[in-house]
Amino acid sequence: MKQIVRQLDILRDLQARHYGVSVCELAKEYDVHKRTIQRDLTDLREAGFILEERHTNQSICYQLQKDPKLPMNFSSMEVAAMILAAGAGMGLVPFGEHLRSAICRLTEAMPPKMGQFLKRAAEAYMPLVRGHKPYEDARALLENLHNAILHRRVCWVSYCSPGAERARQYNIEPLRLLPHRGGLYVISRMPYHDRLIMQAVDRFESVEVTEEEFEPPDHLSVDEQVSNAFGVSFEEPMDVVVRFTKDQAPYIQERIWHPSQKLEELEDGRVVLRLRAGGFYEIKSWVLSFGAVAEVLEPEELRAAVREEMRAVLGLDDEGAT
Repeated sequence: MKQIVRQLDILRDLQARHYGVSVCELAKEYDVHKRTIQRDLTDLREAGFILEERHTNQSICYQLQKDPKLPMNFSSMEVAAMILAAGAGMGLVPFGEHLRSAICRLTEAMPPKMGQFLKRAAEAYMPLVRGHKPYEDARALLENLHNAILHRRVCWVSYCSPGAERARQYNIEPLRLLPHRGGLYVISRMPYHDRLIMQAVDRFESVEVTEEEFEPPDHLSVDEQVSNAFGVSFEEPMDVVVRFTKDQAPYIQERIWHPSQKLEELEDGRVVLRLRAGGFYEIKSWVLSFGAVAEVLEPEELRAAVREEMRAVLGLDDEGAT
């Protein structure tokens, strides 16, 4: 499996380098002997990949060429990316069926050995998806939302909010579909309130695309709203400061939790994470997921809410007694 992964990386290098790459450069990059790289190139050729040789004064450079037999002039690496995306869990999103169908049609046009190679390469990635929402019965609803976004049509929807006894009916102007943590959400403008909202697709009971067209609002920026949100809640951003223990510091430092984040490493090894984002409930849930290794420093409202939640989990009253 290690060999397959290296060969897949070599294919990316061969396609990305405008003037090609030599055996010596690849051997140095992957820390293997030149003979190993030569065997890799032989394997890739036998699998059906077209490797062009470019002779220079000092060495021979190799470059990956497009296969003219592939539909729409797709490159083999573009097909590989689709296969890997499906294998890594992207095929679970609502349009996964179409992704798998496209992959099937493309791989049928490939030389058999190339298709087998890419299939083995995809096996290097194992999807681990938990808590995702099922969309098997929402195909018509999704197609309506997609068409409404594409053609900028107002939709008459029936939507049941969390905790509501019954669904409400109103118009929306759908602008974007947003996958997030195994769910799919639609960002829309509510015409009568002139604001952007985020709604879970699975909570729509019906979506009717009308003939009424709309223009995306210039004064309401979807990108800005999404950038300010910690998750899928569009709320006023707040300044959040959380301190993490020394043991947790490496895990915090290796991830991008929000585009606005700033990290400060303290002398004792602890780290302080600062960010500005909206979505009080989502931020509170995120902090609580770390347990005792995270301490909210600001804002006080969030600190109090986390403390109250922890007390409730432990069954403590205000005096600390059970």
